[in-house]
Amino acid sequence: MTLIAASLLTGCAADMARKQGESLIYQGEIEQGLQYLKEQSKRYPDDIKLRASYQRQLDSTLNILLREADNARARGDIELASNRYQQMLSHDKSNYRATEGLRLAEIAVRQNSMLKYAREIKDNKPEEALDVLAQVLIDNPRNTQALRLRDEIESRKTREATLRPGLAQSLKNPVSLQFKDQSISSVFDIIARIGKVNFIFDRDVAPNLRTTIYAHDSSVEDVINLILTTNQLDKKVLNENTILIYPKRPDKDRDYKDLVMRTFYLSNADPKQVLAMIKQMVRTKDVYIDERLSMLVMRDTPEAIAVAERLIAAQDLPQSEIILDVEILEVSSSDILNMGIQYPDTLSVSLTPISNISPLPLTSTATGAISLDRLSNLNKSDVLVNLGNPAISANFAHQKGNTNILANPKIRVKNREKAKVQIGERVPVVTTTNNNGTTSESITYLDVGLTLNVEPTLTIDNDISVKVSLEVSNVTGSVTTRNGLIAYKVGTRNATTNMSARDGETQVLAGLLSRTDQASGSALPGLGELPGLDRLFGNKKNDNSKTELILLITPRVVRNLTLPPPHITTFDSGTEGTISTSPLRLRTSSSIQTTTNNASGNAMMPAPPPITPQAMMEPAPQPAPALRATDDNALPVISPPGRGNGMGRR
Repeated sequence: MTLIAASLLTGCAADMARKQGESLIYQGEIEQGLQYLKEQSKRYPDDIKLRASYQRQLDSTLNILLREADNARARGDIELASNRYQQMLSHDKSNYRATEGLRLAEIAVRQNSMLKYAREIKDNKPEEALDVLAQVLIDNPRNTQALRLRDEIESRKTREATLRPGLAQSLKNPVSLQFKDQSISSVFDIIARIGKVNFIFDRDVAPNLRTTIYAHDSSVEDVINLILTTNQLDKKVLNENTILIYPKRPDKDRDYKDLVMRTFYLSNADPKQVLAMIKQMVRTKDVYIDERLSMLVMRDTPEAIAVAERLIAAQDLPQSEIILDVEILEVSSSDILNMGIQYPDTLSVSLTPISNISPLPLTSTATGAISLDRLSNLNKSDVLVNLGNPAISANFAHQKGNTNILANPKIRVKNREKAKVQIGERVPVVTTTNNNGTTSESITYLDVGLTLNVEPTLTIDNDISVKVSLEVSNVTGSVTTRNGLIAYKVGTRNATTNMSARDGETQVLAGLLSRTDQASGSALPGLGELPGLDRLFGNKKNDNSKTELILLITPRVVRNLTLPPPHITTFDSGTEGTISTSPLRLRTSSSIQTTTNNASGNAMMPAPPPITPQAMMEPAPQPAPALRATDDNALPVISPPGRGNGMGRR
């Protein structure tokens, strides 16, 4: 009894301890409640309810702490996340998720420091910043901040690498030059001093090449382009004041012309059509398409890429869309008049069959044979008269009916695309096939009902042309073959047309009539032919039915083609031999926008001496300047605006 009482007291104490610990947790004192349940579980190790309650409360608390820690780490609050992971370890020192969370938090601290450093040096040291970001992504390949910063730096590097260097503003200043049969090296020497530009000549540029040019009030850049083009030379701009000049030959183009890789992602155009256009118009060879991604990759010169960009922008436009509001109305009317007196229409006479006990020879009336003896002894009891249906009925029926069948589909269709609407049913048709004595049946379906096919064409002016094909069919009867198969009789009405309409204008297609006039009847011979007495001595039925099909189509423009701006549809594309968006021109000073005032009268500062190419002849010494040269071999006249008409430079 003592043991039993002790056990009862122990159980009551454990139960009270469990309830007290849970009460602390419910009141928000989670740490105290868990600690109390833990201590009581050790004090009463045999109480299953107490131990289960402690484990359940511990798991719930750990899950809450883990969720808070993970969320804090995800939004960058590393301090709060570390605190929550530490709390988890205080309750469960071997918790793997808390240990792993602390490790990731430490990595996040280090990564945040590295990201901060990468942001600080991304402008001045982009390569070093990319190396730092690469280390961050090794630890965490999904770090969104590192990925975003890496893409930003790489994009800027790509833009800077593909950005073509432009010439200095001084080369856009107007100048007047007159050279007659002068060495091209002398010409470029003078241009170098006027425009503050350096020229580097390829070794294959002929040193004895001579040129003649008369240009008045044109930009230095245009003069350089004109001299190069007329002497079969080409240039490559190295920086704003340095130009490389080389012979215009395919081998030199391969050596000096830069090629750009450009990827176009198409939204609306067909990649095959774009590919065909690029090959035909730009004549590029290095081009590839991916139909799955609607992507086109092109490798060519920057000038060809610029032309392709405008061509693709003009073609990759959203297709026009139209909503066709269709109303299909089938109006059926019937008028049936069945009036008159229906008389019996058959009369037959037959002989009564003879009995088997008759002494006369047996005969059969079924064969139409009778003995002469019986024929001579016929009386009225031997003759049977059959009137068929002896009843006389009077018909007074007049039936009228009107049926309207309306379908009102709305179809949204792209320009020059086909759309189909079918309303009806599919009638099964059984066919039998005999193959080497084996019979098999197959079922095919015949579409019966209403079928509408439309194909709209929308112009820029919102004029709409619609190709319409309408067919209405119905089963009018069936025929059973000798094999028991059923074939259906199908009546059909169809119309095909091409109609034009404006936006919101309704067009009507009507007049598809089907009219049936049928008259039938029966009457007594002679009397039924008398006028006015035909329905008294007979019965007549008149069946008049009419069906009319009406189609109403109202096109409504959802979206028309938006024409691209003029700079996309019309632009210069170079010559037959060279693709370029910058034509060869000599622009006057009125069309040149300058940022400096050249009319101030101030002397131009001396330009740095041009770079003399190897194996290039030195220009001949210039004679003293003269105001007016009448000799054909006189030196050129150089007249920068605002500096008079003297030769040479002041």
